[in-house]
Amino acid sequence: MQNTSTDMTGKTCLVTGANSGIGLETAKGLAALGADLILVCRDPQRGENARKEIIATTGVDRIDLLIADISLMASVRELADQINRDYPQLHVLINNAGVMLSKRQLTSEGYEMQYAVHHLAPFLLTHLLLDKLKASSPARIINLTSKMHT
Repeated sequence: MQNTSTDMTGKTCLVTGANSGIGLETAKGLAALGADLILVCRDPQRGENARKEIIATTGVDRIDLLIADISLMASVRELADQINRDYPQLHVLINNAGVMLSKRQLTSEGYEMQYAVHHLAPFLLTHLLLDKLKASSPARIINLTSKMHT
């Protein structure tokens, strides 16, 4: 059962992988609760489509779209720099971005793709945003996982 009594007005929430699946539904739910959203997506068009869908579904338009490739640590660092520079507070960080590949693939930085997206990126992003999250207390960090590997 959804807790609809939680008021997230004035809270800034960041969701990675927010253009589809659990990330999109999570963003819709947070918007419906009044949160200000930062959607992080790799593809600008899919991200903009998700932003428009959330606005159409919830009527909330306090939604920023940031473009980052979570598989690349340089992109994660740029994302964190932008958030630390442009947002005075961050109350919720949801590390949701994921990838499921049928064969081994390396990032341009030389990391195995799934390891980079599922482990390295959430750790690095959390580490780089931790001071902002602490300063915005009470704050939460949520890491999503799945059993797709089985």
